[in-house]
Amino acid sequence: SSVTALAIATPVFADSATKKSIYDDQPREFPATNTQPPTRIIAFLREARHEATTALSMVRIHGQMLVDRWIHTEQQVADVVRRTVPRGETLAPGIIYVGVAALAGPIFTGRRNFVVRGLSPLVFGAAAAAWFLPGTSAVVLRNVWGRYGDPAAIDRVCETWQSVKAAERQMRKRVAANVQELRLSLQQGRGFGQDAPVAKAVEVKQAEKLAEIVPEAKEPPVQTEEQLVKTKEPQAKAEEKPAPLPLGFKSKA
Repeated sequence: SSVTALAIATPVFADSATKKSIYDDQPREFPATNTQPPTRIIAFLREARHEATTALSMVRIHGQMLVDRWIHTEQQVADVVRRTVPRGETLAPGIIYVGVAALAGPIFTGRRNFVVRGLSPLVFGAAAAAWFLPGTSAVVLRNVWGRYGDPAAIDRVCETWQSVKAAERQMRKRVAANVQELRLSLQQGRGFGQDAPVAKAVEVKQAEKLAEIVPEAKEPPVQTEEQLVKTKEPQAKAEEKPAPLPLGFKSKA
C-alpha cells in the first residue's frame, strides 16, 4: 500500500515542475484603431451640438444680465418714487386720474390744430397732477427747475400759488356766506322755512348793516313785550267802552 501511494504521489510532484502559467508569455495584440475621417453627417451633428451649447450658454448669460438690469431698474425707480412722493401722499389713485386726463386732452382738442393737440396731453396731465398730486408735482417741478432753471424762481412760484389758493378759499367762504344770506332773505320774504333763531340772526345782521349805513339806526325797530302791553292797554279800554247810541235813544243804565 505504501508503494502504491508513493507511485501515485511521484507523478504529482513531477508534473508540478512543468505546469504552465495562467498568463500569456507574449503580450496580447489588439486590433488597430479605426482612423477613418468622420462622415459629413457626424461632422454636421458635432458642429450643431457645439453651436447649440454655445448659443444656450450665451442665452443664459444674457438672460441673467437682463434680469439683473431689470432688478437694478426697479431699485432705481423705487428710490426715485421714494424721493419724489412726499409723506402723507400716495400715488394711487391720483396717478390714474392724471393718466386719464392726459388721454382726454386730445379728445377735447380734436378740432384744433396739431400743435394744440400735441400739447394738450401735457397740459391736461400737468393740471390733473397739480390738482390730485400737489406734493409730488411740487417736488417734480422743483427737481426739473433746479436742474434746468433758477432754483429761487420755484420758491416764488410756490408762494404765488399758495397766495392764490388762500384767495380762492376766502372767495369760496364769501360766496357761500352770500348765498346763505340770500337764501335766508328769500325764505324770510316768502314766510316759510325759517326758524326763530335764524330769523333773529337775519334781523340782527340786517340791523348791523343798516347801522353801518345810517349811524342813527343802531337798534332794530322791534318792540319789547312791555311796549306791546302798553300799546295794547288803551286799545283794550277803548274796546270795553260801550258804543255811543244814536240820537234820540237813552241808555237803560
